[in-house]
Amino acid sequence: MSDFSTQLASALPQDMGSGPGWVKTLRQGGVQNFRAHGLPTRKDEAWKYTGLGVMGQNGVQLATGFRSQVSGVSNPKPLAESGCQVDMLDGQFLEQIGSPRPGLTVLPLADALHQGVAGLQTLLESLPGPKSGSGSSFGFSALNTATLEPGVVVHVAAGTDAGRLSLTWSTRGDDVPLLFNSRVCLILETGAKLELVEQFESLDDNANGSNIVLQANVEENAVLHHVRFQQESEKAALITRTEVTQQANSEYAYYGFDLGGGLVRHDLHTSLLGSGAKSGINGAYLLDGNRHVDNHARVDHIAPGGFSDQYFRGVAGGSGRAVFNTAVCVHPGADETEARQSNANILLSARAEVDTKPELEIYADEVIASHGATVGQLDELAVFYLRSRGLNEQEARQLLTTAFCQSVSDRLADPVLGGVISQRMMDVMPHAG
Repeated sequence: MSDFSTQLASALPQDMGSGPGWVKTLRQGGVQNFRAHGLPTRKDEAWKYTGLGVMGQNGVQLATGFRSQVSGVSNPKPLAESGCQVDMLDGQFLEQIGSPRPGLTVLPLADALHQGVAGLQTLLESLPGPKSGSGSSFGFSALNTATLEPGVVVHVAAGTDAGRLSLTWSTRGDDVPLLFNSRVCLILETGAKLELVEQFESLDDNANGSNIVLQANVEENAVLHHVRFQQESEKAALITRTEVTQQANSEYAYYGFDLGGGLVRHDLHTSLLGSGAKSGINGAYLLDGNRHVDNHARVDHIAPGGFSDQYFRGVAGGSGRAVFNTAVCVHPGADETEARQSNANILLSARAEVDTKPELEIYADEVIASHGATVGQLDELAVFYLRSRGLNEQEARQLLTTAFCQSVSDRLADPVLGGVISQRMMDVMPHAG
């Protein structure tokens, strides 16, 4: 293992904490897996373009136990209004603002583990581990499980339209940067609906790291819309893993917006287990300086009649680097599947870099599938046209690049939220150079 992995492994608690026996068994398994394999390295195929050296160089240490809360601490204002808001500080449940609609239950994970929320044990135990692939590729998940307790559980009863739930994430600076682990569990029963808006934005710029695992079970005819927006410090690290299982005629739509962060990695995986399930994975990333953003997405079509769409747009300037790897696997028996993949990128600098790789595996009949990836520069004719209409060169390029990424925010069902995110993108859009 790397020195950084060894340092984190030595900081793992010996005590398996409180809670039912199955929770302690999960934690113990996470500790054993992490100590055996450590964090991923460039030798792992899925991580060949993304190194973790910057975290070790920054001296990031594992956060263990609960940090004391400071009165008056608040998280950033949510991107849009919601009936219920949960603030997460340093990976921990800070406070809940507003009252959930009837049928929506929101609990700190620590409380839910003791109360025995229906379906929670099955969901937590379903997280894929080293048996599904290279052990170190799952290193962050093992680390998250080893420290399982901070987090939040969201349960939506059958037939309930829970509306929007805002989940704001923030970390506090300290003398030593810390790596915080947290788990989000979503359980949507038959016919339930939920819009989850995650916002990662620390008011205190720091070099902390966040390792977030989100698991969701979307039952038959249920709908989950998931927006993830992050604008962290250029020194901060954000590692997320999203695992979603979908039953018949369910819908999961993801919209990711990366406007900040020094080292960002998103692993997104949906499994369409029931016929007629739909999955949409969309994202936009804006890079400059030495920032690094890596999106790895995979959709497994297990049942027939499913639909999936992966749509990502990226702009890279300075010495920024983006990695995009998307895979669709249509398993035997998943006939009449339709799958689309699209990734387009604009380079604003000779030093910027984009590594993109769409993949398709098809083992079924009557399948409609398409994929495409492009990396290029702005259309100079379009720039000239806008300049002829009175804009200077910088304004023309900013307008074109913003419109390019706005095609993702335009997909949001709420035009108000889409407008706010579009303005945020315009405010930080990298310049050519």
